[in-house]
Amino acid sequence: MTTSAHTAMNALRRIVQGLRQSAAYGEKTTGLTSAQLLILKQVEARDGVSVNGLAAVTYTHQSTVSEIVSRLELKGFVQRERAADDARRVEVHLTPNGRALLSIHPSSASDRLMQAVKALPPDTLAGLAQGLDALIHTAGLKDEPAVLFFDEKHPEFPNE
Repeated sequence: MTTSAHTAMNALRRIVQGLRQSAAYGEKTTGLTSAQLLILKQVEARDGVSVNGLAAVTYTHQSTVSEIVSRLELKGFVQRERAADDARRVEVHLTPNGRALLSIHPSSASDRLMQAVKALPPDTLAGLAQGLDALIHTAGLKDEPAVLFFDEKHPEFPNE
């Protein structure tokens, strides 16, 4: 008989393994990290989105997203422009190179996981959030930064 702890650990293992495999494939085929590909996909889906908008849809802090957008801009995959209707607002757009890159890379495990979380019924999502919060507290991980999966700036993942 399978215990709840066994089921939970196997679920976490599957998630981590899927994320690792997807990140490795993405980096091998595009040269970009999983975090960079996730941000590119979100810019593609929301042309003209702001950095704050990207942070909201990826459930990430604005400073993390801003750093990733800057790296993507340096690589020529996105560009920032002042909004035509509000000069205070900066919009992020894909460049032709960004579009070309995304045309060869299917959705990642991060994309699929984020979509799956959004699709959960509210009660299930609330229970998942509560359970995961309890797990990170118990594991002593509450103070760890909540960066995007395999963000290259995180000290645990210096090569990603």
